[in-house]
Amino acid sequence: MKLFRRRRVEPLADGRAPEVERNGRRRPSLRRLLSALLLVGALAVLTRPGKQVARVVARWIDGRVERFSEPESGTYARVLAPVLGRLYRRVADEAAAELAARGLIRRPTIVDLGCGPGDLVVAISRRIRDARIIGLDLSPSMLLWAGRHATTDGRLKFVVGDAADLPFGDASVDLVVSTLSLHHWAEPADVFAEIARVLRTGGVALVYDLDLLTLGSSQMAEVAREAGLEPGDITRERVGGGLITRLFVRFRLEGLAEE
Repeated sequence: MKLFRRRRVEPLADGRAPEVERNGRRRPSLRRLLSALLLVGALAVLTRPGKQVARVVARWIDGRVERFSEPESGTYARVLAPVLGRLYRRVADEAAAELAARGLIRRPTIVDLGCGPGDLVVAISRRIRDARIIGLDLSPSMLLWAGRHATTDGRLKFVVGDAADLPFGDASVDLVVSTLSLHHWAEPADVFAEIARVLRTGGVALVYDLDLLTLGSSQMAEVAREAGLEPGDITRERVGGGLITRLFVRFRLEGLAEE
């Protein structure tokens, strides 16, 4: 016996059926939500009085975009990752410059937290040819996309893992990077404590996130204290460049000297 009546869905003009949710409502298009988020970000950059409103709207949009399991992870890889290409190239350039300035350019170990489909890992590998780079993500379906870039010699590797429980030894990593992941961390202090643990003395962590979605300076100071660090150990920095990269901020954590 049918308990629910199936609602008839009209086909689109080109004959395709529209995407619908299980309850029969049309599923919001990731492309449309992404465009709205970028528009809100642009307005926040260009009109400072609207920044608070833009922040609320951006968080609402971000909460509606589920993109970490199929089929959304495929849409993320095909739509959002290319949009972020300029950011990935800038992060890769800054990663290479940081390691060069620290004399760590020869065979460094690099970890990308929340690597998604692996685009940033590839961008960094093109600038630091002999780096060992591990992409870590909680989503197995994201890593199916990232796995296309893995190399048989282990130079580029992708693993399922939790940023709050990193599968790396103490003082074993030269550089930790992350993009668009911080605002999803349930306990940021746990993640930063782990980052501090795995970083070698002289290493550095560069964590990039959308300014509209991420923590403010005072909030990050509290996160640092909860992680067992000094409030000033994690610094909040602006990211220059074009419109896309200007929507982001960078948090820096230097590798602490061993006691």
